[in-house]
Amino acid sequence: MTTPSIEVYDTTLRDGAQQEGMNLSVADKMAIAPLLDELGAGIIEGGWPGAVPKDTEFFALVAKELSFTHAQFAAFGMTRRADSTAAADPQVRALLDSEAPIVTLVAKSDIRHAERALKVQPDENLAMIEETVAFLVAEGRRVILDAEHFFDGYTYDPDYAVKALLAAEAGGADTLVLCDTNGGQLPSDVLATTTAVAARVSAALGIHAHNDSGCAVANSIAAVDGGAVHVQGCVNGYGERTGNADIVAVAANLEIKRDTRALAGEGLREATRITHAISEITNIAPFARQPYVGASAFAHKAGLHASAIKVDPDLYQHTRPEYVGNDMRMLVSEMAGRASIELKGKELGFDLTGKKELLSRVTTRVKNAEAEGYTFDAADASFELLLRAELEQLPQYWTTESWRCIVETDPDDPTQADAEATVKMVAGGQRQVAVGEGNGPVNALDQALRSAVAQFYPDIHRFELTDFKVRIMDASHGTDAVTRVLITTTDTDPEVARTWRTVGVGPNIIEASWEALTDALVYGLIHAGVPAK
Repeated sequence: MTTPSIEVYDTTLRDGAQQEGMNLSVADKMAIAPLLDELGAGIIEGGWPGAVPKDTEFFALVAKELSFTHAQFAAFGMTRRADSTAAADPQVRALLDSEAPIVTLVAKSDIRHAERALKVQPDENLAMIEETVAFLVAEGRRVILDAEHFFDGYTYDPDYAVKALLAAEAGGADTLVLCDTNGGQLPSDVLATTTAVAARVSAALGIHAHNDSGCAVANSIAAVDGGAVHVQGCVNGYGERTGNADIVAVAANLEIKRDTRALAGEGLREATRITHAISEITNIAPFARQPYVGASAFAHKAGLHASAIKVDPDLYQHTRPEYVGNDMRMLVSEMAGRASIELKGKELGFDLTGKKELLSRVTTRVKNAEAEGYTFDAADASFELLLRAELEQLPQYWTTESWRCIVETDPDDPTQADAEATVKMVAGGQRQVAVGEGNGPVNALDQALRSAVAQFYPDIHRFELTDFKVRIMDASHGTDAVTRVLITTTDTDPEVARTWRTVGVGPNIIEASWEALTDALVYGLIHAGVPAK
């Protein structure tokens, strides 16, 4: 018997990025996209080329630099304008120029929106849908229609809402997505509407749910029950207002509860690691009580509950945490912890098979570090250095005696501040004292560090800091809070094009940054094949 499957469409990079407080750079999107592919999403929506300059740049980079194992790439845009043709509409042309094999068109399916928002006649809106879809299909693109405000429109005028779908179907769209744009639907209503619509169209149906009623995941499952075979959502439930459907929770429910394939490869078993890595890149703290992948998702207190867990974990858990790459925090299984370290080591090129004592030491060290505020989910380079230290394979390129930073401000001009850093270290068998000036203390430290060691390790000139994120841990402690810094570094040698991330933790941003900066250079030198002097 063939296992049923659902097409998972991730819109984190477009709809998710509309979340308040989130501002994804092109570099952020380039880092997140491969993680979404690793998760096993069938389609990754990259953004709106032609309408958003940053997205246009992103699509150009994806076409040149990224290849996906599981996913296809989709561009998002609107139907042609009322006063134009599809072939002449510049934003429609931009969708073709993006080189994305899939185009997702958003269109009005609520007659009120057609008349009041677009200010077009209902029949003209239908023509705009059909003609734009037909044009893109003729150009060799797979076209998906996002029927905006579908459920509200269907409630008001069901015939017109379905006509919008049929117009897209006539143009050649192969998937018609019913959008709960306002997020106010309940599962029973979504099930009834999807079931009714499925009887009136021939193309595949999809669901795009927002979480304003707290039902986005439930509504997505209800739509599948009603006949949908395509589900849209965002990692970590990102999105405007209260967010979109959490695509991992939807996929986990389908795979674990319904025996329906959703994510390709071993994506579901890597879900916790991947979602946390994306959290680090977006600089939005993971939600501890997030279903399946949250830190508290499988956490248990002591007492009767704990006793039962020891006898049979299934007595107090709805599923096995390892199915989604999570763990029971109460048990913090030593074997499960060692297994995770062993698998990660293998991924990084270290064979740790049978090295139980080493694995135990590394596991303990990682857990202690995470208790202090470190996170290695999005900082593989720092984890590799930790592992190398335990394996006694960490080259000592230099030793640091001391460093300091001075920031001088001008009371008459608060916008002007000069930063100077001094480092004292031993490199190449020689004591070095170097001074660096920069735009702020961290930049000054970076300059001083490079100045001190570059004569012995000139390869560091290739290593460019490309992203810098700061998170304040235990913010309730005010100025005494612990600071975590995540740094992204890139080897600018075009033949290498390696990017890595390091993490530093300290009582202030400068100390945390120093640790992340030095780790970044050490990791880069190791992978450049440079021996310690």
